[in-house]
Amino acid sequence: MAGVVKRYGGRAVLDDVTLDVPMGITGLVGPNGAGKSTLVRAMLGLVRLAAGGVQVFGIDPARAPRRVRRLVGVVPEDDCSVPGLSGVEMVQYAARLSGLPGSEALRRAHEVLDWCDAGQERYRPVETLSVGTRQKVAFAAAMVHDPRLVILDEPTNGLDPLERRAMLGRLVTLARDHGKTVFVSTHVLRDVQSICDRVVLLVRGRVRLAGSVRELTGADSRALRLEGDGPLDALVAALARAGVPARRVDAAIVLEPADETALRAVWRSAHECGVAVRSLEPATRPLEEVFLAELEQEAAREACHAAP
Repeated sequence: MAGVVKRYGGRAVLDDVTLDVPMGITGLVGPNGAGKSTLVRAMLGLVRLAAGGVQVFGIDPARAPRRVRRLVGVVPEDDCSVPGLSGVEMVQYAARLSGLPGSEALRRAHEVLDWCDAGQERYRPVETLSVGTRQKVAFAAAMVHDPRLVILDEPTNGLDPLERRAMLGRLVTLARDHGKTVFVSTHVLRDVQSICDRVVLLVRGRVRLAGSVRELTGADSRALRLEGDGPLDALVAALARAGVPARRVDAAIVLEPADETALRAVWRSAHECGVAVRSLEPATRPLEEVFLAELEQEAAREACHAAP
């Protein structure tokens, strides 16, 4: 995407959006009304843009939408099943729409449903299936034509913990083992942090943050987070005297940078101060914390602009 603008009336739903989606798993997050669904529709050529352009594997979806849709599989948030069809018939129907002949479409439908662990429920009418099984059918229908790009809108909505873990595992398998590009729009930040390589934060139709999850959460830094029982303030002071930069963060201590010399000082100072170290691990920020901070900054900017 480059300079994409989409307006409804006088309101810009997408405002100068420039975005690349590389191979791997990219998460799209943002508050309600941020423009996430419109961005997905723009990727598929389903909305007319006021400015800018979109390329999907070098193809403009506005000019060649069918070519793009042969390369893309979509799992929408809303149920798009056809009442009266069984699960396997629904997936076979999607395969036929993508150009596969009847017998090959049925073979491929069973193959993908097996991979999704749909079991014998695939033979029941889709309207009678549980939420989890319907999601498996929708995912199989999106994958049946072996697309290069898979787009999923809230893929874990309504799933129980086991089904959610299985769904996330399939997405990781697609990206890591099969070389697919996966684009996930979701509100569940813990899912993004657990499986995504990159993340995009969309606020009021604008990209506010974009980068690797490791960069945004600080996983690539040399900082360490220490949690322990005892006088942590005294330990911070002792580390400062030993030349080790340390600061209190809530009920923990963050050491940055933390090299081998600093680690020796930590253990020595903790023993001297009577602090029992419970954990010492890389100091990463939860993705939720990163995004809430950005949303607060956005609200502050809006307040400044609105002030007389």
